[in-house]
Amino acid sequence: MFGNRQAFGLDIGDDAWRIVALRRGGGRYEVTYAARLSLPDDPSGALAMAMREAGSGRRVAVGLPASGCAFKTASLPPGNRSALAQVARFEAENQFPLPLRELVWDFALSPEPSGRRHALIAGARRALVDERLALLRGARAVPGLLLPTPLAAIRTVEQPDEPYLLVLAGSEWTDLCRYEGERLRGCRSVLAGDPNAEGWADRLTREIRPWQLAEGGINRIVLLGTAPMDAAKALASGAGLTVMTGNPWQAIRDPQGYLHELEGPPAAYATAVGLAMTALERRPSLNLLPAQLIESRRRERRLTWALAAWALALVLLAPVAWSGHVKLGERQASLREVQSRVKELQGRVDAPEPGMLAAREVATSLRRPESQPLEVLRLLSMEMPEGIALSNLACDRGKSVVLKGRADSNPTLATAVRALNNLVVFERATLDYSNLIKGEDAQAYDFQITCILPADRAAGGKQPRKGLVVR
Repeated sequence: MFGNRQAFGLDIGDDAWRIVALRRGGGRYEVTYAARLSLPDDPSGALAMAMREAGSGRRVAVGLPASGCAFKTASLPPGNRSALAQVARFEAENQFPLPLRELVWDFALSPEPSGRRHALIAGARRALVDERLALLRGARAVPGLLLPTPLAAIRTVEQPDEPYLLVLAGSEWTDLCRYEGERLRGCRSVLAGDPNAEGWADRLTREIRPWQLAEGGINRIVLLGTAPMDAAKALASGAGLTVMTGNPWQAIRDPQGYLHELEGPPAAYATAVGLAMTALERRPSLNLLPAQLIESRRRERRLTWALAAWALALVLLAPVAWSGHVKLGERQASLREVQSRVKELQGRVDAPEPGMLAAREVATSLRRPESQPLEVLRLLSMEMPEGIALSNLACDRGKSVVLKGRADSNPTLATAVRALNNLVVFERATLDYSNLIKGEDAQAYDFQITCILPADRAAGGKQPRKGLVVR
């Protein structure tokens, strides 16, 4: 379906890699790839191969082990984010065990029942972050998110209302994180060994005891990671607490049957699934990517949008140029000017993202008289809101573009029409019809939208209002 978004979650465990690719469409998640890999000799090559097997998408979210991270929580008074950021920095400078220059850190805010703001401050060793980024560069992947593994894994389970302890078991390190609902209150890592080995539950019981005796205590344990069912039962018996074993695959569709082939307990994939879910958010609340890298990517996206707008304008105006409405000399002069601009923009982008590569392909196709505007359908679908699926595009001799498809609701359709009216290439967009289609489980709307091209576009008369965004 047009407009689907996909992201990879990569959990680099002590025993193996776990890779999950999720696609989100219509408010639901669908697994498009899942695998468990023994620790590879060529990490970048293994990741590149997994992305090729998944078929599309290069955005990757990578987990950072809690044993290499530091956490601090604070209750802050109400205030704007810039003021609270200064308080968070002060807390990080005074509470983290390493100087901030040796860390990459970020913070996230959430409301408390008292009206104050709960601040979660997390930091990771810069050397660990650089190691993960080198892995992504080697695989030609786009770094979308770096997140401590406990913060990713907790996304996949339903949080109890009462205080509880998240136990994220690995083959060497086990993370213990105290939560109240979605608010993390404390986290530490224990070198407890393999949860399949005898004595693991006894070691964890001793580590958990102080959490039970502390003020507020804990009433239950949410167990994720590689611990088998026998270890969960032994932990429940030793600690005297209810132990819930999470299943990150609940409510996730699996049309290709990946889940039937995975090794190990379902909870072992909680981190990878949680990373992919968080990466599909437009603005994750906490991200340990270096600030300069995030700003560099923003600049590249702005250049990508500009190049894509030029390319789309060329494609839409191609029928007019080739049908003789524009003189040959004017067309060649305009084409040389655009090519010069494209080269200038290309030279300013060191590592173009997939959207920029697509735009270049569109510009190249213009040089062929038999070029068809099929690429336009794909680019427009990326601009449409979630819930819109485009199925057909027709150009009427350079005067208008007719779009057909299906929407999940009339408000979504109204949002799509507004988005089209804001594009540089259209004079106006009008909804021709919207027909209700009822199914057994849901309803949708078949629609047609006519987009009028400006009459003076070929002569360069109208100034653009907004460029087409290609993500």
